[in-house]
Amino acid sequence: MIFGSQSRSSRAIFLLVGTIIFLTIFVGLFYNHSDSWSTPSKSQTVHTLSPDKGQTETATKTATETTTETDLSVGGLSDDDLRKAFIDNIYKSDIKVDQEKYRLFGAFDWELPKKVSFKKPLGENLCIIDLDNRPFDAPGGIFGPELMSWDDADKVHGLSTGVLNHWLYAKIHGYKYYFVEVEDFKDRRNSWKKPPVIAEILKKHDACIYLDSDAIFNNLELPFEWLMNYWDIHNDKSTLSLALDPDAPVNRDKFGKAYANTGFIIAQNNAKTFEILKAWEECPNDDSVHPECIDYRDSQGGSGHPTDQGGFGNFIRYDYAEDIQELPCTEANGFLESKSGCSGVFIKHLWTGKRNWIKVAVGQQIPGKFLALFHEQFLAEKDQFYITEKELMSGSKKQKNMSKDSDSESTGAELETE
Repeated sequence: MIFGSQSRSSRAIFLLVGTIIFLTIFVGLFYNHSDSWSTPSKSQTVHTLSPDKGQTETATKTATETTTETDLSVGGLSDDDLRKAFIDNIYKSDIKVDQEKYRLFGAFDWELPKKVSFKKPLGENLCIIDLDNRPFDAPGGIFGPELMSWDDADKVHGLSTGVLNHWLYAKIHGYKYYFVEVEDFKDRRNSWKKPPVIAEILKKHDACIYLDSDAIFNNLELPFEWLMNYWDIHNDKSTLSLALDPDAPVNRDKFGKAYANTGFIIAQNNAKTFEILKAWEECPNDDSVHPECIDYRDSQGGSGHPTDQGGFGNFIRYDYAEDIQELPCTEANGFLESKSGCSGVFIKHLWTGKRNWIKVAVGQQIPGKFLALFHEQFLAEKDQFYITEKELMSGSKKQKNMSKDSDSESTGAELETE
């Protein structure tokens, strides 16, 4: 989807016509010069998790037989040219973060409140976080031995396309992106890693966004600062903002209220936010102020019992009811095909569509050969965003190097330590 104000309609038509002409030339080049697509030999360093030890091992693999790389030198367009043209002509926009009104294809309007907090782009002072203990290193995975390709769509790993969506959105808008490889908990589900990891990274930024790998940014061209303004989020007084779940019996807490879904979290850098994250992290501990929270350490035999979300929804959000913001489900959760009443207007969360529907959604954003092109760039830049939990929490040299640029510019409060 492409957002634009009403005054930009003629420009949008021009861009659409230009895009059609570009793609027409692109297809023509492909069929006239099919022998120009090549797979040059190169080495690629892939970090994977050992399935039995959960430790990082480095393997250098030759991608000659498995990686597809585009080469359109006959038409004068390199891979880098294509990636740049795609972003600059499709998803880069002049949408101002405090622009009053936006219209979707001339059909729907969204207006900002009169007073907004974010008036300039945050750049790397805004971060996007992925964290996972799963390696995603099988063929078709984001860290697999070959590039994802829609030519072999059945093999493409759905959750990996979600990760690519997060990285690409950050790249389009100049945000800082992290992928954190977390270690396994001994006594609880690994989703309980969210609060400590978010808190550690947030120290270096004004605001951070966490998403599950089955949640995606639905409008890649729309700045997230505009969305925070739209949801009336303020860096100085807002803490955590989360979307409500669809109002169904399975999604209700012990008081009968719909859960706040912890698969999409917006966190602001201030003292109260860190206090809430610490309380959430400690909720399932043996000495917790909420002894019942221990029941939410795991999913109780795979019954679907919520874990970190259950602890947050049944205890923490009531402890901080005046501080935590709940976003509309239809705007920041769900997807239209779920028929749940939540269509994911701005943030799609494809909880029951993580195998197939998410590939449809991301495929519409990153079509054709561009999936492989951007996956190739993602892997080439891996050292810039990939960090282990141990490296992150220990304040390693890598952690300091990854955050030094945004650290020098961040204006938010940091967590006080003794």
